[in-house]
Amino acid sequence: MGRDYFLDKDLIISKDNSIYVVYSNINPFGYVYAYLKYIYTGKGIWKGYERVLRYYGVHNLLKINQEYIYEPCYDVSFPILRKSMIVKHLKPEEKMRKIMRKSENKLESLALEIYDYVGTKNIGITGSLLARISHEGSDIDFVIYGIKDAIDFLESFQGFDEDKDWILETIKNYDVPLDLARELYDKRIRGIYKGIKYSFLFVNDKVEKYCNIACKRIGEGEIIANVNDKFHSLFYPSVVSLSNVSIIKGSFAPQILVSYEGIYSILLYKSNRIYAKGMIMSCEDGEVKMIIGDRDVKGYIRRIL
Repeated sequence: MGRDYFLDKDLIISKDNSIYVVYSNINPFGYVYAYLKYIYTGKGIWKGYERVLRYYGVHNLLKINQEYIYEPCYDVSFPILRKSMIVKHLKPEEKMRKIMRKSENKLESLALEIYDYVGTKNIGITGSLLARISHEGSDIDFVIYGIKDAIDFLESFQGFDEDKDWILETIKNYDVPLDLARELYDKRIRGIYKGIKYSFLFVNDKVEKYCNIACKRIGEGEIIANVNDKFHSLFYPSVVSLSNVSIIKGSFAPQILVSYEGIYSILLYKSNRIYAKGMIMSCEDGEVKMIIGDRDVKGYIRRIL
């Protein structure tokens, strides 16, 4: 019997046959943190499905027409799906086990080849393959579970061919300069294998607690700071602790940086000192956070060391 809780990168089929992506390990009562990605129209290359979220990034996510719920912990609203609307819960690790037993098409055979090359055991497959709506040119999106397996993967895997399109798409979608887009790219995480694009995403294998400390958005801030406790930067959202903080703009020195923009994950993992621009949040327990990917202050991160 599989797990009965939701993890980041799981997929959900709703009553209206839409496909949602889970983006959090927090399992609140009555709903799931999930955004709408595909709707069934009978058209499109994904077996009658069309993408609602065509481009990634918080600023694009906010354009989706779905239910949102206000969370005092973050002083913003998040996209959700009510559990009463769920028909099917698709788990990446179960899909990987099925492919290991028998691959049904060329794309699954390529996924198995990559799996054999990587050698990581706590792994799954998400995206269109998990949803069973893939076509012959679809991306292969892997999920690696847990800190240990994520680190082992990064230390042993060198990647395949470079995905140059990703850099150009990132420049266009996130409005970042070429040098930053190149710094954000890592072919271990995104690349091309035998003409097919692949990605490796990292997910904490543990359920996270629901927050009970309210925070308030204060305003834009800019800092230079050391990055500590970097392992959780690999998960979504990326979370790191900060020290030796120099305030460039604003009046608060954050102790924690949280990035809801996944493109900064590997950069944070590699960095010892960063420049960051984002939304400052003050919490009732006295903690101060900087948020990257706020709806009013998109922000960005640059590596210094």
